[in-house]
Amino acid sequence: LLHSCVHPSRGSHEVSSWPSLDLLGPWRGERRTRDPQRRFEAWDEPCARRMSSRASDRTWDVVVFGATGFTGKWVVRHLQKEGKEVQWAVAGRSADKLAQLREELQLSEDVHECVVDASDLEGLKRITERAKVAISTVGPFMKHGTPLVEACVETGTDYCDTTGETPWVRDIIDKYHEKAVENKARIVSCCSFLSLPFDLGTLMVVDHMKKHLHRKCRSVLAVIGDTKAGVSGGTIDSAFGMLSGDAKTAASMADPYELHPKSGPPKGPDRGNLDTIFFSKELKCTVGPSLGALVNSKIVRRSNALQQNAYGDHFSYDEGEMKRNRVMGWIGLWTGKVAMAFLSMGWFRNMVQKALPAPGTAVGTIGEQGYCNLHFIGKTEPENGEASATVLGKAEMKMDPAYAGTAKMVVEAALCLALQDEELRNAGYPEGGVLTPAASMGHVLIDRFNTRDFMKFFME
Repeated sequence: LLHSCVHPSRGSHEVSSWPSLDLLGPWRGERRTRDPQRRFEAWDEPCARRMSSRASDRTWDVVVFGATGFTGKWVVRHLQKEGKEVQWAVAGRSADKLAQLREELQLSEDVHECVVDASDLEGLKRITERAKVAISTVGPFMKHGTPLVEACVETGTDYCDTTGETPWVRDIIDKYHEKAVENKARIVSCCSFLSLPFDLGTLMVVDHMKKHLHRKCRSVLAVIGDTKAGVSGGTIDSAFGMLSGDAKTAASMADPYELHPKSGPPKGPDRGNLDTIFFSKELKCTVGPSLGALVNSKIVRRSNALQQNAYGDHFSYDEGEMKRNRVMGWIGLWTGKVAMAFLSMGWFRNMVQKALPAPGTAVGTIGEQGYCNLHFIGKTEPENGEASATVLGKAEMKMDPAYAGTAKMVVEAALCLALQDEELRNAGYPEGGVLTPAASMGHVLIDRFNTRDFMKFFME
């Protein structure tokens, strides 16, 4: 369910002899070289002032937190391909693991290592005030994610993550949205397979209706088509963490408008997610429920609300996945319901989790051998006696969407914030707040993906 959340590194060690910032001990600010006898004071004084996340004198374009985790390593691999045009750093709590990461992936000496614990707010602030954008893959986010968000808000640093934990996203909205607006920090969660392509694909369909049909959108149905992917232990750990939440967490997850702004525009007609099997005449296939809708639908609805219901006052979103046939669809639906009922019991959940992949491991297809196809069926609002019109959109991914693909998504989102800030501001996107991919970067990010060879968005 929660594609792309990873466990944090465990343990704390001495700083390695590679270039690094030691943030576990007193802040000395030394930059360390391979020769432990040779030091020069590159970071003598921490920044005493808050810089805008768009300040030109920030040291790094991007810093990756959780770089030694499963998804974090994929993020690092993608950043390596950007060359020296992008200045970046890696961060984690274990200096030994960061040194191993450098050796394993042959990182350039220009890439700094920052040793900091995920709970060390002051240490996190010393790093984020030197970066334009922070990427976080440190999950479960409900346990480990909040201090980094607070650090970014306090230092006016943009932020992207790979969470799919909507109760946690609701919590950071309540705690930090107003302060993020004030400090011009763009906090953009769910920049992974949950929920970036669904959010951007919906935006593409809605804007096509406005520009070419001059009508607002009544509904969008996103359907996961042919896909080859994998799952990691970190993802499973985060999913089980949400299932073991208290009554407040369970109630929050059940609300289709969980992420709706409290003082936002009127809510749409949605009362829940797809819970049946049907035949789609547009796609000519059987469609059934998708677990990802528990997350993606809430991000899409928040995108619409943040734009004052620009999609449509009566806009609704639903999501499903292709099934082999109706029989297999109904079997899968009821098997899922029974499984969820049993997983709500702690003893059964613990027993099942022990048999599944542990954090740091994965099963299935990971990397460029994977792929994914998403279909978007949009219907316009009927106007002036005219029937609703239907439009079709698509997103194609050329690698496994859950890990290699998720890493690519969050990297491109972060680089969009870091390198295309002026373009975003000129296009009228918000400069701060707890946002969504569509509401913060929208078509600028879609265009960025369409110039890459990993994921393409297009109308059919």
